[in-house]
Amino acid sequence: MPSRRRKKNRFSSEYTMLSILEYLYTNTRKLPASKYNIATNTLGIKQQRPDRVNLMIDSLEKNGYITSVDTSSNVAFYKITQKGTEAYEKWIKDFLDFARSTNIRTTTDITGSAT
Repeated sequence: MPSRRRKKNRFSSEYTMLSILEYLYTNTRKLPASKYNIATNTLGIKQQRPDRVNLMIDSLEKNGYITSVDTSSNVAFYKITQKGTEAYEKWIKDFLDFARSTNIRTTTDITGSAT
């Protein structure tokens, strides 16, 4: 009996980063969020590996779309910046609405190759 490969629905890195920015725009404009909160509460990215989410958050911060907030704990918290807010209001919302309405996804089998 041939082995069956389990396929997982995965969104692109770009979609995931834009979803993170959307989460921060809609939920954390006053109170920042931890990476854990972002990863577990952002629509559509719960299937992403935590290390990939961390890389995407780091990329958003490096490019000035989000910023880390100093706290008394060892946990980093993040807020959207003005640059991130402007990007979201200009085009990210429309793109995410479009992608979700058309249910665009890529599938990745367990070997990691996209189909």
